[in-house]
Amino acid sequence: MEKSQSMNLQSQSGYSMPFDLPVGEAPNITLGYGKQTHPKTGEEFFHHGTDFKVHPGTWLKAMASGIVSGIVSDMQNGYRITITYPNYGDQERSAYEVIYSHISESMVGFGQNVKARDNVARCDDTLHIEVRFNGKEVNADLILATDPDADRLGVYVKDSKTGEYHSLTGNMSGCLIGDYVISQRKERDGKLPEDGAFIRSIVSTNMADAIAKYYGIELIEVLTGFKYIGQQILKFETEGKGTYLFGMEESYGCLTGTYARDKDAVVASMT
Repeated sequence: MEKSQSMNLQSQSGYSMPFDLPVGEAPNITLGYGKQTHPKTGEEFFHHGTDFKVHPGTWLKAMASGIVSGIVSDMQNGYRITITYPNYGDQERSAYEVIYSHISESMVGFGQNVKARDNVARCDDTLHIEVRFNGKEVNADLILATDPDADRLGVYVKDSKTGEYHSLTGNMSGCLIGDYVISQRKERDGKLPEDGAFIRSIVSTNMADAIAKYYGIELIEVLTGFKYIGQQILKFETEGKGTYLFGMEESYGCLTGTYARDKDAVVASMT
């Protein structure tokens, strides 16, 4: 069975789109949405999409079930394929339209129905994507991507001044999520448990220690591997001492809550 990764684009208007990644692995962003400087001419221009670096010949996959609503070919950008993805959001927000450019070979025809992860084309060395929601461009502030089994979370954040997207390390995203989770629990309950604990692996950032110190909770260091964080949670439960608040490791893994005993990108994405 073919595995896929997922992507969620969170826009400034507050709604999101949970799609599969259009290529087999999380690609590097080479040019973001908005005002940009042309890499060849040096001139400023408004970039209406996001460019991703891919290997020539990479399969472009349908991001969800939809219909091919446009195909155009020109010598400069190759094929330009538009796929409409209906039935996302409420009745007033019913369709996303995604335009893919710099396509070297198309495998679909106009009006053709496609399913999520269907191969629809082959890319050149750059994949340009434009997203429109009911005909309006979507300028994503945040891009979230998971690996095939949705345990690791990758995060791209848009610089509001330059329009460029920056990838966060696992240490960065883990500490940001951990700080948020702990702060929200304190705000909800008025205080944190006296035996509350933040758990990290030995190779993860000391920023976790600073967060634990700030909130007055214990910082527990365990061996590399999320199973050791799970073992610590089990120890808390069996001994009746210690309250798990958050756990992370530098390799893009973190865990909010104790429903799972492994890193969980699904819950992390919802946090």
